[in-house]
Amino acid sequence: MVLTTWDGHLRIDHLAEEATVALTLVTVESATELRLRSGLRAGFVTVDRQGPPAYVEVEIREGGLPADIAQLLGPRVAAAVAELIATGRAGRWLQLDLREIDGLAAAWAPYRRVTLAAEQPVRESRGALGAWAGELWTCLGLPDWREVLRALAAPPPTVEVRGTGEPEPARPERTAVEGTWQLPAELAVAVGVAPEVRWTVRPLTGEEFEIELRARRTGPPGAAVLQAGLDDGAQRWISFTAGEGGEPRARLTGAGEPVSVRFRSESRGLG
Repeated sequence: MVLTTWDGHLRIDHLAEEATVALTLVTVESATELRLRSGLRAGFVTVDRQGPPAYVEVEIREGGLPADIAQLLGPRVAAAVAELIATGRAGRWLQLDLREIDGLAAAWAPYRRVTLAAEQPVRESRGALGAWAGELWTCLGLPDWREVLRALAAPPPTVEVRGTGEPEPARPERTAVEGTWQLPAELAVAVGVAPEVRWTVRPLTGEEFEIELRARRTGPPGAAVLQAGLDDGAQRWISFTAGEGGEPRARLTGAGEPVSVRFRSESRGLG
C-alpha cells in the first residue's frame, strides 16, 4: 500500500453546457476512474487504497447536487459547489485541510473499493465501510447483472439430440440468480445483523428487475435499522423488516441499467 501526500488544493469546475460539476483534488499520481451510475463518475489514486477521491464528476439535477453526493462531499465543499452554480461562475479553487481530506476518504471508501476493484479478476463481495451524514454505509454490486438478467429473461435454447432429429427434453428454466455479500462488521453490529446478506435477482416484466435481500438477526433490534437502496440516484431507501421466521428482509425493484446496491444504518428518528 502506498500513501499519497495531499496538499488539499481542490478545483471545482462548473460545466454549464454539460450540466455537470467536476471536482479535482490535485495530485501527481495516476487515478483509476469508473462510472458509478448514470450521472456520477469518480476517480481514485490507483496505488492509494485509503485516499479520498481524486476526481468526481456529477450531473446537476434540479439546479444543484444530488442530496447524497452533497452529503458525501461534506458541508463546505457542497456549499462551494452550490455557490458556483448559483452565481454562474465557471470555476474556483478551495483549500481543504487535513480533517476535510480525511473526511472525504472516509465518506467515499465504499466507492473507492468498487472503483479500484473494477479491473481486478476477482470481484469483491465484501463492502468497505463509509461514513454517511453521521451514519454508516457501504456499496456492493454484481458487475455482470446486465448479462445475468438477459440470460434469465431469454427462452431456453432448443437442443437436438444427436442422431435422432428429436429435440432434447426441455431443461428447467432458471428464474433467479442467488449469491451473498458481506457487510462491514461495524455496520452489521450497528444494525444488529450478521455480516452476510443473501441476495436473489429476478427479472420482472420488460426491463424491470427485483432484488430480494435477506439478513440474519444476531440480537434484538438496536438503535439503528438496516436500509438498502439501488444506487440509481433516486434516493429510495427500504428498511429491512421481519419476514418469515423473523428474518430481516428487504425487496428492491428497478428498471433499465442494473446498478449497485447501497446499505446504510438509519438511527435518525429512532431514539
